[in-house]
Amino acid sequence: MIQRLRKTHRLIFIALAVLLPLLFIAALAVRKPMPVNQPFPPQLLRTK
Repeated sequence: MIQRLRKTHRLIFIALAVLLPLLFIAALAVRKPMPVNQPFPPQLLRTK
């Protein structure tokens, strides 16, 4: 019984070691780019 649990645990650990980095990289690849703010017009940047 212990041997079967060890084997299952090892397989799950190996699967997570492979899948988690792949999922992380895939998530970075498909995320939307951050919006870029446009500069203020010079009329609004008036200093006194």
